[in-house]
Amino acid sequence: MAANGYGDGGSRPEHHAPRRSPAMRLVTALPLIFALAAVSTLLTYTTLRSSSRDADEGGVTFSVPPSLAEPMTKEEQSPPSDRLATVMSDTAARYKRPASIAADAPSPNTNGNIAAGSIAADAPSPNNEGNVTARPGGMHLCSCLRNDDPRNDHLPDAPKRVRWLHIPKTGTSFISTLWSYAASTADRYIDLNINSHACINYSNNSYSMFDFALMRRYPWEVYGARNLIPRNHEGPMRLGLVGGTQHVPLSPPINDGELKTSRHYKRKADSGNCKPPSCTLLKQWGSEVEDRNITVAAFFRQPEDRIVSAYYDGRHSSGFLSEVYQKLVKASVPQGFGPHRCELHGKLTTTNPLECFANFPGIAGCQTRMLTGESCADGDLQESGLDSLARAIDLVMKHLDFVGMQDDWNESICQFHRLYMSKLDAEGNRYWDPPLQGEFSNKHKSKKKKVLGVEHLKSFKDVADTVLFEAVKLKFERMVGGERCYKYASWEELREEKQADDGALPFVKLDGNGNVCQPKTCSELGKQCGEWDDGCGRTIICGMCDPGRTGLPSTWRVQCTAQGQCVDYCPPWAEKGYWFLTDESPLVKKNISRAFALQGEKHLSPVDAVAICEMACHPKRIEQRDAFAGFVSDGMCQCGTPSTTFNRSLTVEDFSTIHDLDTMCGEHPARMTSFLLENDTQPICCPYYHTKMDLTGGWKRLFSIGSADLEGEYFDSIAMVCGAFAECEAEARRKEAEMAVFDMLNSLCHLVRNVVDFDDFYTVTKDNQNRFFVDLRTNS
Repeated sequence: MAANGYGDGGSRPEHHAPRRSPAMRLVTALPLIFALAAVSTLLTYTTLRSSSRDADEGGVTFSVPPSLAEPMTKEEQSPPSDRLATVMSDTAARYKRPASIAADAPSPNTNGNIAAGSIAADAPSPNNEGNVTARPGGMHLCSCLRNDDPRNDHLPDAPKRVRWLHIPKTGTSFISTLWSYAASTADRYIDLNINSHACINYSNNSYSMFDFALMRRYPWEVYGARNLIPRNHEGPMRLGLVGGTQHVPLSPPINDGELKTSRHYKRKADSGNCKPPSCTLLKQWGSEVEDRNITVAAFFRQPEDRIVSAYYDGRHSSGFLSEVYQKLVKASVPQGFGPHRCELHGKLTTTNPLECFANFPGIAGCQTRMLTGESCADGDLQESGLDSLARAIDLVMKHLDFVGMQDDWNESICQFHRLYMSKLDAEGNRYWDPPLQGEFSNKHKSKKKKVLGVEHLKSFKDVADTVLFEAVKLKFERMVGGERCYKYASWEELREEKQADDGALPFVKLDGNGNVCQPKTCSELGKQCGEWDDGCGRTIICGMCDPGRTGLPSTWRVQCTAQGQCVDYCPPWAEKGYWFLTDESPLVKKNISRAFALQGEKHLSPVDAVAICEMACHPKRIEQRDAFAGFVSDGMCQCGTPSTTFNRSLTVEDFSTIHDLDTMCGEHPARMTSFLLENDTQPICCPYYHTKMDLTGGWKRLFSIGSADLEGEYFDSIAMVCGAFAECEAEARRKEAEMAVFDMLNSLCHLVRNVVDFDDFYTVTKDNQNRFFVDLRTNS
């Protein structure tokens, strides 16, 4: 065996052409043939855990067809593509399609829309991820969001908690719908047109993470809790999204007696990954769909297409430990100008890097594994997912009310709204708020040019996920029913329908000229924060200013002005009236304005403040010493080393535009060149924050999963400015709160009463890296 344990290290001479002989092709195909045989046998003996039973809805019979009930004969071990087609066909035959689907019902085309003739001629075209992006020519609509649709007679209960099974490369943009579920209402809604990069505060890192960018702009305690958690428990408590947005698999149904004998536990124990508190938490979580009252929502993707996307996203392999990932990278990174060589099926061969990545042990079977409690990439035993297939199909067909399909995105979004986002009016009638237009666009686009595609995978097939995907497609058809919900309507079509029936499309307004009113985004309004009229009678929420966007240290703060602009400022300077110029500004501020060429007319900029401190600490002329000496004696400036990392040519405009919702902060000059080190000469602002601060007095860090699950009524949010834990706790005790949550990023102290302990580990999703809490019921 080779050192890496995957093969004997043998190879053909360098000068051999990359074409493989018939014998080599047969050897290469054998693992897939045997895998397909394993699928057949597996389905035979498990009978999908439901042999001779009918599903609860739609008369779907879980019986094994004869072609899968017998092992493959030698003659049947023919071309793998043919056998795979048979397995997929037999899987489809196992589940009867819903009788409500008419023979002439429109079928989805490659755009994920209704076939031609059912949508406007100028509907937008799909982008490279299979999604349809909004454009000024019209609106995305969901035609099934109405009471007279018979599919809505028996809807599931509105979810109290939604768990997103976020399978890698199946659609990060789904966070738009999930966050809107919590933060938007009929007359107030969040703006989803924000840049997908999240800039990490207190560091110079930035990541393409639309979920974190959205959560930072719209903190859950401010924009979600007041919509979902009623005052004084006058109604059901809904928590929205729980369990985080990262790639956490569903939990297996393991009780105390079964834990140590379960396959899942043994895998972790054998690999050395089952150390406290890992296994303790595993025991306590339980299954979301079987042990907890949690609604699971998941998107799925054509398996090989998902693998191609993962390859171009840094060889995405969530679940691999570092040493395994390094082997994967070594195998799949292009090797200069010569032919690419890697191990496939135990032999060193010449192929392409994508095929090496797909065939690497533990990559295939991601979607199957994540349904059954295991990570996307199998870092323990590096198997293909076949041993989890039966339970995965069982979960999809019997336990998930909603399954989304990445290549049918728009219909999936409409179906999620239909199933879970209805409300009841005062008379008990059901209604739906319209989906936000941003929910139908790809917020997490890849900018990488894809040279290799599915066609370059050659004979590779992700067998487990391919069979699972057939079950997902069938479940999706049942969920959709006879008539597809999504459609695209041009402004002209909307105008004509509204003029014909004013009661139709209540969310569409006509202006004084009879044209459809087109709401403005925050960027179109020129707003960076706050809440504003969108021009069509609704309120658009532009969110909060994010202090982590610039490169300034954590001693600085950001304020949302009355004009909806985010301004970086130094709180002690503002308290003395030095920062913002008003009629009440002290004489020293006006003297500064006359003696110094300030960048900003209404307020100082960080460049102004640094320049003032450098003249106060290191005066080059007598007039500078006389004019600014008071800034040192009054404790306004720290005298240190002149900064070599702070760009003094940055402008007020630079520090303003970085806060625009659609600006990519990671490459902006106000982030890349505005660093001030602790010993640099600079304004004295607030104490330094950092996420590893020592916690005392009962304060604890808040995690997505694994922390105390306490929630309640958020009745106040107080700006701490330069305060922190002690000041937040003092305010909480003064106002008789039962719990306090300190948001370090936004310097906000959230006060909570009527606290409920959910006694599990599926905590509400927030930007938890920057959250800390103290339970004042037990900490007196």
